[in-house]
Amino acid sequence: MTKQQPPVDGYCEQCGFNYDTGDLQGTVTLLIRQAADCSMALTKAAAGPDPNVVRLRPEPDVWSAIEYACHVRDVLETQRHRIAQCLAEDRPVYAPMDRTGRVKQLKYEDQDPMEVAAALVRFAREFGAAARVLTPPQLGKLGLYNYPVRAPRTLGWIIRHTAHEIQHHRLDLITILAEVEPPIVSKAKPEPPPAVEETTTD
Repeated sequence: MTKQQPPVDGYCEQCGFNYDTGDLQGTVTLLIRQAADCSMALTKAAAGPDPNVVRLRPEPDVWSAIEYACHVRDVLETQRHRIAQCLAEDRPVYAPMDRTGRVKQLKYEDQDPMEVAAALVRFAREFGAAARVLTPPQLGKLGLYNYPVRAPRTLGWIIRHTAHEIQHHRLDLITILAEVEPPIVSKAKPEPPPAVEETTTD
């Protein structure tokens, strides 16, 4: 959970993702597993002693757990549509996702965490199914991508970038919940040391 913009190539020191390693199938498997981790973390927190903990922002300009989960869900759905667009068009131009605008427009903070958690898993599987069958020529197809700057990107890069998004925001979500969740069992107060009996001599 940092305000520093993560890289879109090479190695991410914040979450450990590396764009330059791993094959397609392994990258997709990792993505699906980590989306499930996000889903489970959100479900566990929402089912805890204070369900509204998922809506707490640790800082005013840092998203809450439900906001990050909604963002991950929408990234998976958007990127799956971009795969389809790239396959259907010769040189696609991807419409901006408007990640910050969606937070208010779709009222992320009011969404049902259980529904968001279920959608996270479903969209990850759908994205994975679309990505796994791509051939090397298809993975090399270019489209004009808007983030972080407008630039041509291959479909293979989109797969890896999506995996990075999930891994990075999984860390964000878990870190936030660790900060704002109340402990389920209060820490026991330390026991006072036993009194030492004084001995006297005649």
